[in-house]
Amino acid sequence: MGTKLNSLTARMILIGLAIHAVLLPLLFYGLLYIVEQSHEEQFVNDVRKYSRVIADLFESDDIVDNKVRAVHLLDSAVLGSGGVYAELIEGDARLRSELFPGDSAVEIKDDFSFGEHGDRVYSLSIPLNMPGRHVELRMGFDESPTIEQIELARQRLIIVLFTYLIVSIIAIVMLSARMTRPLRALQKASRNIADGNHENHLQVDSRLAEIEELANDLESMRSALVNMNSSLLQEIAEKDEANKRREVLENTLRQSQKLETVGVLAGGIAHEFNNILLSIFLYTEQAIHDLPPGDPIHKHLERVLKSSKRAKSLVQQILTFSHQAGTKDFRPIDIKPVIKEVFELMRALIPATVEIHQELTADECMILADRDQIHQLVINLCGNAYEALDDNDGSITLTLDSVIVDTEFAREHPQLRVGKYAKLSIHDTGHGINSSDLDRIFEPFYTTRAVGKGTGLGLSVVHGIVMSHHGDITIESKPGKGTTFHVYLPKTEQGS
Repeated sequence: MGTKLNSLTARMILIGLAIHAVLLPLLFYGLLYIVEQSHEEQFVNDVRKYSRVIADLFESDDIVDNKVRAVHLLDSAVLGSGGVYAELIEGDARLRSELFPGDSAVEIKDDFSFGEHGDRVYSLSIPLNMPGRHVELRMGFDESPTIEQIELARQRLIIVLFTYLIVSIIAIVMLSARMTRPLRALQKASRNIADGNHENHLQVDSRLAEIEELANDLESMRSALVNMNSSLLQEIAEKDEANKRREVLENTLRQSQKLETVGVLAGGIAHEFNNILLSIFLYTEQAIHDLPPGDPIHKHLERVLKSSKRAKSLVQQILTFSHQAGTKDFRPIDIKPVIKEVFELMRALIPATVEIHQELTADECMILADRDQIHQLVINLCGNAYEALDDNDGSITLTLDSVIVDTEFAREHPQLRVGKYAKLSIHDTGHGINSSDLDRIFEPFYTTRAVGKGTGLGLSVVHGIVMSHHGDITIESKPGKGTTFHVYLPKTEQGS
């Protein structure tokens, strides 16, 4: 195409090709890995759930000893799931589906992962809960459809990436040609200036800041040769214009950052809704499964109603936090009933192996606050404390005190002023937090949990709520010795 290899256009094209040569294989194998894992995990989860359902049927109907019904159920299990075989094993006795393929003497091994034995059959055993007897349900499922789906996804991924590569190459060629066109114009103009042609103004059509600045520099040089005084005046005008442009860009950047923060916080809505819906599901299922005939259900239904109301106001809470506003909903409230309500809720949600204690001051703790946001704050901190416990073992302690912030303490914590505060402390005996993580613990999406175990938004929402209530939050933690969060909220003398 008549382009020298040492030219800017050629080098931009070569750099673009080199970048694609490195990134596209990584992207392909990364996406392929995600697709494979997704299909394989979905397959394994589905077959295990299905096998558990079949096992429950055998346990609930007690039909293991009825050979005709048992074989009929095994046949139905194979036909209804894309299965390969199904059998019941009790000691040396085996009761198999009539659809059992191949040599019945072949020993079948359980699979612990997709495609483990290379036979395209996923085998698993489930022991039946039958007192005094050891009966196992063994089932095999065909892995071929999932393998075919993965192969089809692979082919489609190749087509998409190949199309992307072609489009990218075309875009790189067009972009490089467009970027070098102003440079060639600048080269021609500079030669004209060198030849003594100073009359014509230098004009280059480009949106790139570097090229525009270079054109301005050459224009300044040209103007300096014509008239030094006019050149100085022009430079001053250009600096003023540059300053105005910088101020506009800075304002735009600040606004963009604010909008980005709103978007980050809005992403936590689903996370917070899950916390609320969890209590709804808990009490609903408890009422359905555990309630004896004639017992009152009023208490559970009230909790369901409260959770629903909190879910309805969740969006407004997060928007209020993102803008550090919403004081129009602040009212004098006693924080102790809120803590007691959260205590009862967490006690119902957390396993009995975890001890939960509350140590509340006898004095009245009135604060000017949004009750729903304070409820959300305590829920998030308690949930964070529970997640820090290993193997559902340990303790969580909620402490509420009235403290006075003096001048020295306020100097160390600029968010606080001298006066009376309600101090809420939540302590857990979990694994603690490394010192390297403490400085970033309140950043949005920053989490020390494993992938898929958390969004990293809970503590950032807590921090925003505390700041909007003109309080402060501190953290004390050492690895292996637990963590304590201290929340300071200014008290109010107004009655509720």
